[in-house]
Amino acid sequence: MENKNIATRSNSGKKEDQDWNDTSMKDEKSSKGSEVALDKSKENSLQKVFEKLLKDIYTAELELVDALPKVIEAAHEEDLEDVLRDHLEDTKRQVKRLEKVFGQLDIETSDAEISEPMSGLIAEANKIIKEFKIGPVRDSALIIVAQKIEHYEIATYGSLRTLADVLYLEAIGDVMDRSLEEEKQADEMLSELAEEINDMACRYNERDYKSQKSSSKS
Repeated sequence: MENKNIATRSNSGKKEDQDWNDTSMKDEKSSKGSEVALDKSKENSLQKVFEKLLKDIYTAELELVDALPKVIEAAHEEDLEDVLRDHLEDTKRQVKRLEKVFGQLDIETSDAEISEPMSGLIAEANKIIKEFKIGPVRDSALIIVAQKIEHYEIATYGSLRTLADVLYLEAIGDVMDRSLEEEKQADEMLSELAEEINDMACRYNERDYKSQKSSSKS
Protein backbone atom coordinates (compact mmCIF):
# COMPACT_ATOMS: atom_id res chain seq x y z
CA MET A 1 0.00 0.00 0.00
CA GLU A 2 1.33 3.42 -0.92
CA ASN A 3 2.29 5.51 2.11
CA LYS A 4 0.50 8.81 2.45
CA ASN A 5 1.23 11.64 4.81
CA ILE A 6 -1.96 12.44 6.72
CA ALA A 7 -0.57 13.57 10.05
CA THR A 8 -1.06 17.24 9.29
CA ARG A 9 -4.82 16.66 9.07
CA SER A 10 -6.37 16.63 12.57
CA ASN A 11 -10.07 16.17 13.27
CA SER A 12 -9.91 16.67 17.02
CA GLY A 13 -13.21 16.82 18.87
CA LYS A 14 -14.77 19.98 20.23
CA LYS A 15 -15.01 18.46 23.67
CA GLU A 16 -12.03 19.20 25.90
CA ASP A 17 -10.40 16.34 27.77
CA GLN A 18 -11.18 17.56 31.27
CA ASP A 19 -8.97 15.07 33.05
CA TRP A 20 -5.83 16.18 31.24
CA ASN A 21 -3.39 18.16 33.36
CA ASP A 22 -1.23 20.28 31.09
CA THR A 23 1.55 20.58 33.62
CA SER A 24 1.62 17.02 34.92
CA MET A 25 4.03 15.65 32.34
CA LYS A 26 6.26 18.71 32.48
CA ASP A 27 6.70 18.54 36.23
CA GLU A 28 6.81 14.81 36.82
CA LYS A 29 10.19 13.15 37.45
CA SER A 30 10.98 9.55 36.72
CA SER A 31 12.04 7.10 39.40
CA LYS A 32 15.63 7.63 38.27
CA GLY A 33 15.38 11.33 38.90
CA SER A 34 15.61 12.49 35.29
CA GLU A 35 12.98 14.69 33.63
CA VAL A 36 10.37 13.04 31.47
CA ALA A 37 11.84 12.95 27.96
CA LEU A 38 12.26 10.64 25.02
CA ASP A 39 15.85 9.90 24.00
CA LYS A 40 15.77 9.90 20.21
CA SER A 41 19.53 9.79 19.70
CA LYS A 42 19.55 6.13 18.68
CA GLU A 43 17.70 4.82 15.65
CA ASN A 44 17.73 1.18 16.77
CA SER A 45 16.22 1.64 20.22
CA LEU A 46 13.11 1.04 22.29
CA GLN A 47 12.51 4.78 22.23
CA LYS A 48 12.25 4.59 18.43
CA VAL A 49 9.73 1.75 18.70
CA PHE A 50 7.67 3.86 21.11
CA GLU A 51 7.75 6.86 18.76
CA LYS A 52 6.72 4.81 15.72
CA LEU A 53 3.86 3.21 17.66
CA LEU A 54 2.65 6.62 18.80
CA LYS A 55 2.60 7.87 15.22
CA ASP A 56 0.80 4.76 14.00
CA ILE A 57 -2.04 5.05 16.50
CA TYR A 58 -2.25 8.79 15.83
CA THR A 59 -2.81 8.37 12.10
CA ALA A 60 -5.09 5.40 12.83
CA GLU A 61 -7.29 7.55 15.06
CA LEU A 62 -7.38 10.32 12.44
CA GLU A 63 -8.54 7.81 9.84
CA LEU A 64 -11.18 6.50 12.23
CA VAL A 65 -12.54 9.98 12.91
CA ASP A 66 -13.08 10.34 9.16
CA ALA A 67 -14.56 6.85 8.69
CA LEU A 68 -16.94 6.47 11.63
CA PRO A 69 -19.65 8.90 10.45
CA LYS A 70 -20.25 6.71 7.38
CA VAL A 71 -20.44 3.58 9.54
CA ILE A 72 -22.86 5.28 11.92
CA GLU A 73 -25.07 6.25 9.00
CA ALA A 74 -25.01 2.66 7.72
CA ALA A 75 -26.14 1.18 11.04
CA HIS A 76 -29.78 0.12 11.44
CA GLU A 77 -30.24 -0.28 15.18
CA GLU A 78 -30.29 2.92 17.21
CA ASP A 79 -28.30 1.31 20.03
CA LEU A 80 -25.48 0.52 17.62
CA GLU A 81 -25.55 4.09 16.31
CA ASP A 82 -25.27 5.38 19.89
CA VAL A 83 -22.28 3.16 20.73
CA LEU A 84 -20.46 4.15 17.55
CA ARG A 85 -21.27 7.84 18.03
CA ASP A 86 -19.94 7.73 21.60
CA HIS A 87 -16.77 6.08 20.35
CA LEU A 88 -16.35 8.76 17.72
CA GLU A 89 -16.26 11.36 20.50
CA ASP A 90 -13.78 9.19 22.45
CA THR A 91 -11.60 8.97 19.35
CA LYS A 92 -11.56 12.75 18.91
CA ARG A 93 -10.42 13.15 22.52
CA GLN A 94 -7.76 10.50 22.00
CA VAL A 95 -6.39 12.45 19.03
CA LYS A 96 -6.08 15.52 21.26
CA ARG A 97 -4.27 13.53 23.93
CA LEU A 98 -1.80 12.17 21.41
CA GLU A 99 -1.12 15.65 20.03
CA LYS A 100 -0.28 16.85 23.54
CA VAL A 101 2.03 13.88 24.03
CA PHE A 102 3.84 14.70 20.78
CA GLY A 103 4.29 18.26 21.97
CA GLN A 104 5.60 17.13 25.35
CA LEU A 105 8.10 14.73 23.79
CA ASP A 106 9.06 17.14 21.01
CA ILE A 107 8.07 14.65 18.30
CA GLU A 108 7.31 15.87 14.79
CA THR A 109 4.40 14.15 13.07
CA SER A 110 5.04 15.48 9.56
CA ASP A 111 6.66 12.15 8.59
CA ALA A 112 3.90 9.99 10.09
CA GLU A 113 2.55 7.51 7.56
CA ILE A 114 -0.96 6.23 7.09
CA SER A 115 -1.81 3.31 9.39
CA GLU A 116 -2.05 0.29 7.13
CA PRO A 117 -3.80 -1.92 9.72
CA MET A 118 -6.50 0.70 10.30
CA SER A 119 -6.82 1.37 6.57
CA GLY A 120 -7.46 -2.32 5.98
CA LEU A 121 -10.11 -2.51 8.69
CA ILE A 122 -11.88 0.60 7.41
CA ALA A 123 -11.84 -0.87 3.90
CA GLU A 124 -13.47 -3.99 5.34
CA ALA A 125 -16.22 -1.89 6.93
CA ASN A 126 -16.85 -0.08 3.65
CA LYS A 127 -17.07 -3.41 1.83
CA ILE A 128 -19.69 -4.63 4.32
CA ILE A 129 -21.75 -1.48 3.73
CA LYS A 130 -21.71 -2.12 -0.01
CA GLU A 131 -22.42 -5.87 0.16
CA PHE A 132 -25.26 -5.94 2.73
CA LYS A 133 -28.45 -3.94 2.71
CA ILE A 134 -29.38 -2.00 5.83
CA GLY A 135 -30.74 -4.22 8.60
CA PRO A 136 -29.68 -6.55 11.42
CA VAL A 137 -27.40 -8.69 9.23
CA ARG A 138 -25.37 -5.66 8.19
CA ASP A 139 -25.33 -4.47 11.81
CA SER A 140 -23.96 -7.83 12.92
CA ALA A 141 -21.18 -7.65 10.32
CA LEU A 142 -20.37 -4.05 11.29
CA ILE A 143 -20.06 -5.00 14.95
CA ILE A 144 -17.53 -7.67 14.01
CA VAL A 145 -15.30 -5.23 12.14
CA ALA A 146 -15.82 -2.59 14.84
CA GLN A 147 -14.53 -5.04 17.44
CA LYS A 148 -11.55 -5.84 15.23
CA ILE A 149 -10.77 -2.13 15.29
CA GLU A 150 -11.22 -2.02 19.07
CA HIS A 151 -8.88 -4.97 19.55
CA TYR A 152 -6.22 -3.29 17.41
CA GLU A 153 -6.53 -0.11 19.46
CA ILE A 154 -6.50 -2.04 22.74
CA ALA A 155 -3.31 -3.85 21.72
CA THR A 156 -1.64 -0.60 20.65
CA TYR A 157 -2.55 1.48 23.69
CA GLY A 158 -1.68 -1.43 25.97
CA SER A 159 1.74 -1.72 24.36
CA LEU A 160 2.30 2.03 24.61
CA ARG A 161 1.33 1.91 28.27
CA THR A 162 3.87 -0.87 28.93
CA LEU A 163 6.65 0.85 26.97
CA ALA A 164 6.00 4.16 28.73
CA ASP A 165 6.55 2.45 32.09
CA VAL A 166 9.79 0.85 30.90
CA LEU A 167 11.01 4.21 29.54
CA TYR A 168 10.11 6.00 32.80
CA LEU A 169 7.43 8.10 31.09
CA GLU A 170 4.94 7.54 33.87
CA ALA A 171 2.61 10.49 33.21
CA ILE A 172 2.43 9.62 29.51
CA GLY A 173 1.72 6.02 30.47
CA ASP A 174 -1.25 7.25 32.47
CA VAL A 175 -2.56 9.07 29.39
CA MET A 176 -2.25 5.88 27.32
CA ASP A 177 -4.05 3.98 30.07
CA ARG A 178 -6.95 6.44 29.89
CA SER A 179 -7.41 5.76 26.19
CA LEU A 180 -6.94 2.03 26.77
CA GLU A 181 -9.82 1.95 29.25
CA GLU A 182 -12.08 3.79 26.79
CA GLU A 183 -11.31 1.21 24.11
CA LYS A 184 -12.02 -1.67 26.49
CA GLN A 185 -15.33 -0.14 27.50
CA ALA A 186 -16.37 0.32 23.86
CA ASP A 187 -15.45 -3.30 23.12
CA GLU A 188 -17.54 -4.54 26.06
CA MET A 189 -20.54 -2.51 24.91
CA LEU A 190 -20.22 -3.92 21.39
CA SER A 191 -20.04 -7.47 22.79
CA GLU A 192 -23.25 -6.95 24.76
CA LEU A 193 -24.97 -5.43 21.75
CA ALA A 194 -23.82 -8.25 19.49
CA GLU A 195 -25.79 -10.85 21.45
CA GLU A 196 -29.09 -9.08 20.76
CA ILE A 197 -28.33 -8.07 17.17
CA ASN A 198 -27.01 -11.51 16.20
CA ASP A 199 -30.28 -13.05 17.39
CA MET A 200 -32.21 -10.50 15.32
CA ALA A 201 -30.04 -11.24 12.28
CA CYS A 202 -30.61 -14.97 12.69
CA ARG A 203 -34.40 -14.54 12.85
CA TYR A 204 -34.22 -12.22 9.85
CA ASN A 205 -32.36 -14.89 7.85
CA GLU A 206 -34.92 -17.54 8.82
CA ARG A 207 -37.83 -15.36 7.67
CA ASP A 208 -36.02 -14.54 4.44
CA TYR A 209 -35.33 -18.23 3.78
CA LYS A 210 -38.96 -19.21 4.43
CA SER A 211 -40.17 -16.42 2.18
CA GLN A 212 -37.89 -17.53 -0.65
CA LYS A 213 -38.92 -21.16 -0.19
CA SER A 214 -42.61 -20.23 -0.29
CA SER A 215 -42.12 -18.16 -3.45
CA SER A 216 -40.31 -21.01 -5.24
CA LYS A 217 -43.28 -23.36 -4.62
CA SER A 218 -45.92 -20.98 -5.95
